[in-house]
Amino acid sequence: MRYAAESMRLMRECGEVKWCPLEGSKIADFYKGKSVFVTGATGFLGKLVVEKLLRACPDLDTVYILVRPKKGEDAHSRIDKLYSDEIFGPLTKLFPKFVHKISVMKGDASLPDLGLSPADRATIIEKVNVFFHVAATVRFDEKMTVATAINVRGTRDLLQIAAKCKNLEAFVHVSTAYTNCNQKEICEAFYKPPIRADELIEMVEKTPEKIVLDETVRLIGDWPNTYTFTKAVAEDAVRVYGKGLPVCVVRPAVVIATYKEPLRSWIDNLYGATGIVVGAGTGLLKTMHCDSSKTAELVPGDYVINHMIAASYQTAIEKPKEIPIYNYVSSVENHHTWRDFMHQCSTWGEELPTIRCVWYYTLTMNRFYYVHVLYRIFLHYLPALLMDLGMILARKPPMMMKIYKKITKFESVISHFSTNEWKFHNTNTQDLWNSLTKADRKMFPFSMKELSWDEYYKTHTLGLRQYVVKDDISTLPQAMVKWRRFYIANKAIKTIFYIVILYLVYSFLSRLL
Repeated sequence: MRYAAESMRLMRECGEVKWCPLEGSKIADFYKGKSVFVTGATGFLGKLVVEKLLRACPDLDTVYILVRPKKGEDAHSRIDKLYSDEIFGPLTKLFPKFVHKISVMKGDASLPDLGLSPADRATIIEKVNVFFHVAATVRFDEKMTVATAINVRGTRDLLQIAAKCKNLEAFVHVSTAYTNCNQKEICEAFYKPPIRADELIEMVEKTPEKIVLDETVRLIGDWPNTYTFTKAVAEDAVRVYGKGLPVCVVRPAVVIATYKEPLRSWIDNLYGATGIVVGAGTGLLKTMHCDSSKTAELVPGDYVINHMIAASYQTAIEKPKEIPIYNYVSSVENHHTWRDFMHQCSTWGEELPTIRCVWYYTLTMNRFYYVHVLYRIFLHYLPALLMDLGMILARKPPMMMKIYKKITKFESVISHFSTNEWKFHNTNTQDLWNSLTKADRKMFPFSMKELSWDEYYKTHTLGLRQYVVKDDISTLPQAMVKWRRFYIANKAIKTIFYIVILYLVYSFLSRLL
């Protein structure tokens, strides 16, 4: 249990750290008296941005956040839940009244002008200095109509509002490293979009939805999904409507759990690489279409938002004539592969199984698609059918085939990124890091070169267990007992399978000879 003890010790020590503002931070000085507007504030990165700004820049004036009301729940009710999230625990201890610096604006990034009221737009124009446009639909298979409304029109409309601001100093557009994944080499520059932003918006608004959906495959062309396609078009909106404004573009790669702050290994979703680890760790995901030798372009969530904040400061101070673009990736300075990723996760996860596991860890990463399909049939679908049959006989509703259909959909949409790799350039990101003072580097760390993957993974699995699976560490003894039983059962089934195969081969050869 050496690995488990080390993971728990590091998590405990991190929980005891007081993340106080640092004296001499030029970034914190810049934000004194400033007002900030954040979209996507209820999402993973949005929460981290709001939390870090309020904790590291205590003299900041106001953080305006765009919040979409949900059915049966207004915007303010959603924010009350947001404040109770564990991610705001360290901030609450440091500044118990931090909520007074947050102002909620009702809106929706999928609506024209982000659904903001005239009064709220007037407030933004009058008071906001810095924008963080984080809102986006990150579903890879989102409908083209929805993806265009949120990712493209939302970006254009917010830039038009920002252009009217009386004291605009910086606008950070959060894109993705894969906007131009139709290229094999990606520089920190704008590329020719698949279609102009205004053209796509007009087409989607004026064309019947059914026709748009039918034409989606033709529209996206070389892009693997509507997410990367619309994010590429959104960058065209930034290029056109951000001209002459203090705008920058940050392109993070695959964002995973935080490294150290404000909580170690915190994440609140199952997207991308996180879904793979949780699926494999619970015993549900047994095969993955993935070339384990390819680059795993992963970046921790806290490093991403530190980079965004530093980029906002640099943009405001330097006022560049050309819009700077920052590729925030790991491969250039701290390369590791999917094999490295899963090896680290399984090494540290073996001693920290979850009580919610349904089988032992047996993930196989298959480079060849049709081999993966065979594995999927025999390791996913056939066991699911047998389990559903047992549930039907027990007069319980079947559920395993539904679960595996969702798993198949999940691993299908991310396979493009686990079987390919790109050559990224990140000179702007490196220059940004090198330009920071010692105090700012300590307060806003984001250098992937200085990150230790070995240190990062020591608590990664425990964080997923605690924050995503919602499995308290107190269940570990029972989980270990369950894990060992699954281990024995898995070995027994494999042994029986090999004996049957050998017997069949022996029988065949005996008859043949």
